[in-house]
Amino acid sequence: MEQTDENKDILIDRLIDLAGHAAIVHHIPGRIRLKVKLQGLLIARDLDAADLVKYFNGIQDVRANAAARSIVIGYDHGVITPDFWEQMVDGKMDLSLRNLVREQLKSFFKPGIV
Repeated sequence: MEQTDENKDILIDRLIDLAGHAAIVHHIPGRIRLKVKLQGLLIARDLDAADLVKYFNGIQDVRANAAARSIVIGYDHGVITPDFWEQMVDGKMDLSLRNLVREQLKSFFKPGIV
């Protein structure tokens, strides 16, 4: 995906929407596993894991297992703090938290990526 401001916003919106259909199953600093509701799989289908690694600082690896409805994200906990993920998942219930997560995701975009 060629990145433009509009595409960046779409990617961020998809991540936030996906988090709204997910729950944290297991989390240690540097690795998180999310269980995704069925509707979240439809959102995940439109996300390219390679884009997450390519465009976001700190995201190192993304693996999805549709049969288990889970997503494992490997990340650099020196760049992305562990509590960010809880904020992202909890943002579905709190609009101000959702806006904070959106701004944090924008700050994780790699330099030179529009």
